[in-house]
Amino acid sequence: MSSPGSADGERAAVGSSLACPSFRCEPGAVLLGIVGRDQKVGYIRPELRIDESFVSRASSGRSPEKRFRFAGPCVEGRCRQWTGEGCGVIKEVLASSASSCERLPACVLRPHCRWYAQEGTAACRVCPLVLTDGTDEELGSG
Repeated sequence: MSSPGSADGERAAVGSSLACPSFRCEPGAVLLGIVGRDQKVGYIRPELRIDESFVSRASSGRSPEKRFRFAGPCVEGRCRQWTGEGCGVIKEVLASSASSCERLPACVLRPHCRWYAQEGTAACRVCPLVLTDGTDEELGSG
């Protein structure tokens, strides 16, 4: 695993203003990407904040978190995925992932991303492979 920020300069500053790239579908969240047929996230540019109307439409049928990836405020210790030192989701993904993307995704979240701040570009290389279940247990509750 590469050291945080090693491939593209400085990593995001760790702090309370970081964003969780595995958030719930709720008004005010950022639509980070769309899950493709290949089960990889295709990222959206420019940043798009979702509203109640989007949430309502996206909530019909399968869980929106199975079809889209969202970002929102990282709530750190108020999240079930918080280990006391960082986000357990990206730690687990990096420990168990045998594959990663060669190129960094074009992601609007990187400057404020919890995973990038914590793990650097290694997190970015596996991020498109992370699919959010949408259950309260996986997403945590803030």
